[in-house]
Amino acid sequence: MMNILLITVDQLRWDALSCMGNPFVRTPHMDRLAREGVRFANAFTNAPACMPARASLLTGRFPHAHRVRGGGVRLSEQEVTFPHLLSQRGYHTAHIGKLHVQNHTYRDHTVPHPSYGYRTLLVTDERGTYRDPYTQWVERRYPQYAEAIRVEPGSVRRLRRTDDSTSVGAFPAAASHSRWVCEASLEFLRSRGSSPFMLWTSFFDPHSPFIMPSDLAGRCDPQALPLPKKCTVAPEEEDRVRRKKAAYYTLVSHVDDCIGELLRCLDESSLAANTAVLFASDHGEFLGDCGRWGKGRPEDESIRIPMLLRVPGMAKRGAVIEDVVQLFDLAPTILDLTGSMQPSSMQARSLLPLLEGADPGRAPFALVENNIELSRMDATEVFEKTLRSLDYRMTVWSDREQGELFDLNKDPEQTVNVWDDPGYAEIRADLTMRLLRRLMETEDTLPARTNPF
Repeated sequence: MMNILLITVDQLRWDALSCMGNPFVRTPHMDRLAREGVRFANAFTNAPACMPARASLLTGRFPHAHRVRGGGVRLSEQEVTFPHLLSQRGYHTAHIGKLHVQNHTYRDHTVPHPSYGYRTLLVTDERGTYRDPYTQWVERRYPQYAEAIRVEPGSVRRLRRTDDSTSVGAFPAAASHSRWVCEASLEFLRSRGSSPFMLWTSFFDPHSPFIMPSDLAGRCDPQALPLPKKCTVAPEEEDRVRRKKAAYYTLVSHVDDCIGELLRCLDESSLAANTAVLFASDHGEFLGDCGRWGKGRPEDESIRIPMLLRVPGMAKRGAVIEDVVQLFDLAPTILDLTGSMQPSSMQARSLLPLLEGADPGRAPFALVENNIELSRMDATEVFEKTLRSLDYRMTVWSDREQGELFDLNKDPEQTVNVWDDPGYAEIRADLTMRLLRRLMETEDTLPARTNPF
């Protein structure tokens, strides 16, 4: 039976890998996965926010179906997840690192987390914030850094506007959150027993705040980095912005170091011959482009993600697949690789047919959903739907008639909105109908119909 190693990196831009031609970051181990497997050049998240995106990955369902419409909405424990299905097949299912399908703010992190089908579950939804497995590991292994790794909760950082801050931590890479995720994953792999396994190794880095381990602070030269695109940076802000980008790329390369350890473990234990490795990010990061940091918007910086797949014995080594795919497609792919049943409620499609050449039933566009509260004081919710194909990006909102439409062949940077251009009226109407049809096709069909009436 095929083993599964799923690796996710939080808030990693689609182009923040050196195999994507990025000269400012070194990611040799991610590059190795692309070289020995396949790279999906047009992969998109299901939602540019952690909780709905991760809920979609677990269930293979769109946010409007699993109902985690945005941050702060917990995934129902009644949802069928791919770990549930693999457990039924006899797999030892494990998750280590960030899961974030439950609210982590104000949760008692010493209380057992809902399993969602996992047999082994070590959840740390933020870096150094709670009394969780990571902070306890640091207290045991590196007590001298127990206070240095502490970080304020994300809700506090947003209130104080420090969530996208940059700093050099008073701790080394050996005590970092990424290192803990790596060490715990290695321990699982080395003591896995005889049963087949599915391990989701989930890194929090390079999610903000960008806190670099002290011994990695000089890894990326800020002055060598270009300023963000599609915005103007004031001269007095240039140095600060470059340092933030350098910190982000440093954290990306630190995660890559850890991925290298995992791949080396597979090689040395002979697991590589029977372990499929899947790699993706939950969403992107603006990294200053468009004058923004973080995610939560429909631009490619926020919704486009890296995705890699390496399967033992695969023929298409080093291939680049151009078809539009989405994050939640990893769920049925894992089921396909392990010979597990795919429930009818699952709306994603396995990626394996694309390795054979084509998948005629695949939608030629991504549906990306977002949900926004107007403010902390005004709980009115705005729903955002984006259709992203190879040729166009169209976004509509529930609180306005004006949408966005970009012709990506003429305007790949998405700077000219042609929504009201008469020359695009027929295209806009066609895309609107495609979006509507996709939403209707993926209406939730749970609970199942049990009788005619």
